Amino acid sequence: MRYAVYFCPTAGSELGTFGHDWLTTDAIAGIAAERLRTLTSNVHRYGWHATLCAPFALAEQASYDELRSQVADIAQHTQTIELPLHLQRLAGFLALRPSADERDINRLAEQCTRRLKALRAPTTEAAWQRRAAKLDATELALFRQFGYPYVLDRYRFHLTLCAAASEEEESALRAWLSPRVASLPPARIDALTICREAEPGQPFEPFERFALGAGVRA
Repeated sequence: MRYAVYFCPTAGSELGTFGHDWLTTDAIAGIAAERLRTLTSNVHRYGWHATLCAPFALAEQASYDELRSQVADIAQHTQTIELPLHLQRLAGFLALRPSADERDINRLAEQCTRRLKALRAPTTEAAWQRRAAKLDATELALFRQFGYPYVLDRYRFHLTLCAAASEEEESALRAWLSPRVASLPPARIDALTICREAEPGQPFEPFERFALGAGVRA
């Protein structure tokens, strides 16, 4: 079993509705339904979210209650963040990324990463072999220390929309996405959600949600 700490847009919010519409779209002009399902398969598996602490198994000596306590405390002492988003290519795939100051959301992700580090099971040899060859020296050091390479200075807040696509496919995707993204209000980062993968390869599902403390930071 693995857990992750995500920002999951509230159902019924503009961002939540956008994600629902995107993931239930059957086809886009220029992209067949089967191909679209392939491009969005990982989004369906991991859910409509932005990662704050990447998936991990609990260490042998750790418990879910400890994880819950840490996440609840972080949430209690964090103000809601208003964050405008725009469509951007990130590492070859399309995502929603901040179009304004990212320091507050980066600090929140760093808190989650550092405080939950002690609860994370050691990186397996298989995971190391699968990732290490693709990482630079900084990412390798972060991977060794935190069990995930894209943290701290390498962290980029984003909501993944799809896998890498061809130039023609990306043009079709942007034609569908761009006007809808342009009409979105700023995302309201108002809760931390612990998501759970019950069995390897199964979807990550929201397990417990913790509202952020009073106030808004923009």
